[in-house]
Amino acid sequence: MTEIAEYALLPPPTLTKLVDRMVAANRVYRRADTADRRRILVFLSARGRREQQAVAAAVDAERDALAARAGKEELDLLAALLTRLTERLTTD
Repeated sequence: MTEIAEYALLPPPTLTKLVDRMVAANRVYRRADTADRRRILVFLSARGRREQQAVAAAVDAERDALAARAGKEELDLLAALLTRLTERLTTD
């Protein structure tokens, strides 16, 4: 859960509440790590996988539309700048 919170740029308590709602909606499920029972692993359910695939397809379509209007080079530059900014903001 901590790793997911860091990746999502969310405080761990906020992520926990979000995952609780996703569990209640049958989008994900939790399991204790068999190697380290203190760790909690989160997995997509079948419903969550379907919804993730639909959202990913919509994001890809929007990215393609943006690339068609702004150009692939500009989109690549924007992605690089956003990545660099995120790294600077999240580095301790």
